Amino acid sequence: DIQNYTVARDSFLSHLGATLWGSMRHIVAPSSAEGAFHYYEKISFQLYFITQEKVKRIDLLPVELRVIMQGLSSLIVPSQKVQFNTHMLALSEDPALAMAFSIARRAATVPILLVNGTYRTTIRSYIDSFILQHQLQRLSGSGSLRGAQSNSRSTLEVPVFWFIQQGEPLLIDKHYQAKALPDMVIVVQSSQSEWESHLQCNGQSLLWDLRNPIKAGLAATAEHLAGLVPLHLTYSHAHENAIQDWIWSVGCNPFASTSSGWHISLFQSDSIARNYIVTSLDESVQFVNSAIDLLLMERTSEYTFKVFKAQEQSLISSYNTVVSLWRRIAGAVGEMRYGDSIRLLSMLEDASLR
Repeated sequence: DIQNYTVARDSFLSHLGATLWGSMRHIVAPSSAEGAFHYYEKISFQLYFITQEKVKRIDLLPVELRVIMQGLSSLIVPSQKVQFNTHMLALSEDPALAMAFSIARRAATVPILLVNGTYRTTIRSYIDSFILQHQLQRLSGSGSLRGAQSNSRSTLEVPVFWFIQQGEPLLIDKHYQAKALPDMVIVVQSSQSEWESHLQCNGQSLLWDLRNPIKAGLAATAEHLAGLVPLHLTYSHAHENAIQDWIWSVGCNPFASTSSGWHISLFQSDSIARNYIVTSLDESVQFVNSAIDLLLMERTSEYTFKVFKAQEQSLISSYNTVVSLWRRIAGAVGEMRYGDSIRLLSMLEDASLR
């Protein structure tokens, strides 16, 4: 009996430890996409709706523009402002854009695992995001796709290219309805309402509504803006790569593959703020460390000593200001007052650059 009790206790503790470790990786400190994600006072969404033929008015497009704007606005933290600019483009009237779309379009044979454990192959039409990105960058540089530009550093422009395709299903990189790229977001919309995806749950294939890719579009935009990734994705130090734990694919939000909901949760809103804060703190620490390294490289001499003494009080004051802001931001984050922390980021950036 004692031996059975010991085995049961050890088994319980091992499961408890695994659960706590999973909670740390997926909830307390969730992973984010690679890159730096800066806070901007204003986000300007440039929405490009691209159709095959010209559409006279934007309200005639097969999209719910109000819902799209509402969803994109939910990605904004309370202290930010949001702006929308819409553009309608037709492939039939823009040869350069039509050529870019044609060059990026591909077809491939894709293996699909069925619910019964067998495989079948299907031919899938898709857009190569890397090629399309390169082509759109060229067009943007020539002015063909240039929207309302802002000279203010406090404004970030987010180009969202929304391709509306009639006929056969069209995806991005074989499997996706939307893709976040470093300088843009690409979304594709097809005419199929119940399309069998490559995902399965409870012995059934998950069906996607390709006519309404707002869920995928919001997820891609959130990744582009703030580095959000699905909860079931995390980084494995042992494998030095991303791994998946689908038990964490929960909720009714853009990142939950097993639901149709697209509303951003409060947890994800907090994650957006945390990613902004982490980026600002990390860059501030790098600035301070680089300044210290420069001082260490200076050899002590009569001339440098006089220069240092003349700037000593200013250097100490600047350093104390930055450290004080670090503590204030960390304290607010510890109390989950992300709004207060966000409002200090511009002050931290100015103080770090002095």
